[in-house]
Amino acid sequence: MRKFWLAVVGFWLLSIVYFIVYVNDPALRLAVDQSSTLSIIHGVMDILLIGGGFALIAGLLHKIFHRQ
Repeated sequence: MRKFWLAVVGFWLLSIVYFIVYVNDPALRLAVDQSSTLSIIHGVMDILLIGGGFALIAGLLHKIFHRQ
């Protein structure tokens, strides 16, 4: 189970790095706007960012409230 959470954290951090680069690079924004493949990748990164954040919060809450 530990490898699963490490993967979630890794993908979540990757999506954060992607969006930092996306916000600061006008050429990347233009490329995403013009390419359907890059738009799909952008959507996947968005899902990883939001879903990973929810998963990490839910996992943390589960760990806090289910200690034995």
